[in-house]
Amino acid sequence: MTNEIKIFVYGSCHFSELLDRDELIGIGGYGVVIKSKGQRIELSGGYSNTTNARMDIIGIIEGLKKIIEPSNIIVYLTNGYVIDTLTKGWLKKWKVEGFKKKKHVDLWIQLDKILSDTSHSISFQQSKSVKYTPDFKLAEHLGKSMSGKRNLPNDLQGTEHIVYDYFGIGSEEKSNKILEVVNDTPILTSISVDASSIQNPGPTEYRGVDTKTKQLLFEKKLNEATNNIGEFLAIVHALALYKKQGKELEVIYSDSSIAISWVKQKKCKTKFEKSERNSETFEIIERAITWLHNNEYKTKIFKWNTGAWGQIPADYGRK
Repeated sequence: MTNEIKIFVYGSCHFSELLDRDELIGIGGYGVVIKSKGQRIELSGGYSNTTNARMDIIGIIEGLKKIIEPSNIIVYLTNGYVIDTLTKGWLKKWKVEGFKKKKHVDLWIQLDKILSDTSHSISFQQSKSVKYTPDFKLAEHLGKSMSGKRNLPNDLQGTEHIVYDYFGIGSEEKSNKILEVVNDTPILTSISVDASSIQNPGPTEYRGVDTKTKQLLFEKKLNEATNNIGEFLAIVHALALYKKQGKELEVIYSDSSIAISWVKQKKCKTKFEKSERNSETFEIIERAITWLHNNEYKTKIFKWNTGAWGQIPADYGRK
């Protein structure tokens, strides 16, 4: 009887998971959980100068290497780009074309060799059906834990001096100010924001604090909102507050990639429906969107690296 095996893969890369971008350089890790006959094998690893996609591909490679006996294997992962490459014939096409102008060629060649030489039956699936299972959550934990470590080996050779602006978002002109990804430590001359929503949606509050001293700088309570709305409004509140005071605000940290994305797009893309109870919240949202469209700023908005730095200083401690 052919062995049935499930492999759960989670690639994590701090700074490259943001804003639906898979190809940005950062500090990454992969977590793999192999489940067979009630037994479980855990694998993990990490690299500096890597991307989210590379962590997923390496996770798949490392997981498949562990399977010796011919088996029916299902690999679950979150990365749509990697899944499409493996299920829509892209990898085969790229191979025929010599991988011209393709990224991660070194890894695709490795994985292609494994898939071509294998005696396994292998399929790849989006992780939606297993996202909240203990096995996939463990793979996620392993990947995120590795992406928070320091002094990891270099993945992308020849890119030791790559610099990136940490998704700084402000005026449409690109800033000349860049920060090295390798030395991943928070900038203390900054504001950190957080939001907390009871029941989500429900009563919500947000606040901003001095990252270094944790001194409270502003706070706001909303009768009814969502956590993402609170995070979005907190970022805009910090931007508007310092603009009004005529101060130079270098950095804002948020632990919400969704809120950062909304600010970048100058939209609050919530699915939360407007009602009489939350009308004030939507009025504030409209004012925030108007402010974003009418003002320029040089402030960088970064994703807080919880894995490496712990909870964001503005955290409400209700997780």
